[in-house]
Amino acid sequence: MKLVDNAKQFGQSELLEQSFQSAINAGVAVNVFERAQHFRQATPASNKPRLVEARTNLETEKLWKKRLTLLLDAENNLIKVIRLRKITGIFTVLSMAMFLFSLYVAPSMSPVAFYGLIAVAAFGVATYPAWFLVSKSNRKRRDHISSLFYKSNHEVEIVDGKMTLINRANYASVTQIHILDRKLGLFANS
Repeated sequence: MKLVDNAKQFGQSELLEQSFQSAINAGVAVNVFERAQHFRQATPASNKPRLVEARTNLETEKLWKKRLTLLLDAENNLIKVIRLRKITGIFTVLSMAMFLFSLYVAPSMSPVAFYGLIAVAAFGVATYPAWFLVSKSNRKRRDHISSLFYKSNHEVEIVDGKMTLINRANYASVTQIHILDRKLGLFANS
């Protein structure tokens, strides 16, 4: 990142202003061209001082790729947590159903299996709300990152194993990252 240095330009314009002010205070006619002669080497007016950082195209593309990777990581984390929540729910329902069925029918199950089903059901009942809260916070994080793209007038498109950032002003592709490993068919950053 490069910061634009405008201290030299500011100092020169201050000196020029002081020389004009001293000439006006002395009651002397001011010849603007003579006074500004030694400021000819100054930066042109088109180079206005900037308060923001100037970035090269490569730095900007790296920044967008980093943000796309953040969005991809948030999406992958959300998918993992939702998957764990569903698996926990399925095991909880199945173990409770088998537990209740074994209570209804004559005791045909061994005590170890019976207590194992109780333990699995208790674990599922205890952890399901936690998975629900974690998935809710991951969804908020993913939506927040996605809203930042929307606020900057960009949209993200996922097609053919690539995540592409599109500028909505002209629908041009800004950058893209590959999200699938072609050899394994898995997410690249998992």
